[in-house]
Amino acid sequence: MVPPHFRIFGRSLFVAIGDKMRSNYFKNAVHQLGDFHLSRQIRNGIFMDYSKIHKDTYDALADEYEERVDTLLPVTQEAISYFSPHVASGGNVLEVGCGVGLAVKLLAEQGFAVKGIELSPKMADYAKKRNPHAAIVVGDFLTTDFKATFDGIFAFAFIHLFPKADAVRILDKMYSILRASGALYIGTTESSESTEGWETKEDYSGTHKRFRKHWTEVEFRDALECSGFGNIVLHKIPDPFGKVWMDFTAKK
Repeated sequence: MVPPHFRIFGRSLFVAIGDKMRSNYFKNAVHQLGDFHLSRQIRNGIFMDYSKIHKDTYDALADEYEERVDTLLPVTQEAISYFSPHVASGGNVLEVGCGVGLAVKLLAEQGFAVKGIELSPKMADYAKKRNPHAAIVVGDFLTTDFKATFDGIFAFAFIHLFPKADAVRILDKMYSILRASGALYIGTTESSESTEGWETKEDYSGTHKRFRKHWTEVEFRDALECSGFGNIVLHKIPDPFGKVWMDFTAKK
């Protein structure tokens, strides 16, 4: 049962601030919330809205992402080379977390009908300029109602921005909006430990915070299987900044 000093409205959670905020009772109450606590993370007894913080972080870093397009072109092309053979020629593809629109452009050049969704308006502005004929939506993937289904979903460097519980919801939603035999490309950086929490984004300027989930290979593969995906294949891609990306292709 949800404790009385919480009011739930969809994914939003409003917390009555009081002496109990930092008490063990509060922490136990959060545990009782189960799915209701998915869109917030406790830090010093306060719920933080990671969607808003991510929007602000990636708005602030949009210019730097745009400056790195040429550097990231080879790894993006490699990722697409693993994904595109699994999608029917001319198929509808959704890129989730499309950033400044590099992958949208490359996918469109291969003849796919591409739609992108991006949380950061400033990142989306770059994507729209790079892809004037593509549909670029500014919004939150979990709360966006997609009217169509897709032959493929491309989600490069996206899933690690969510607590595991919400990441599972994302995988479930991706599965639900894929057509029969649709393909998913999804990945994150390689990790030997499963951890999550707030981190400073150290590979860019400033001290911008973001939520970061570190997945192990086994953990990520299990999550894909639990959401219904099959034909799961791992692709490891080193990037120019010293990271190794642990990307998967999977089929509905």
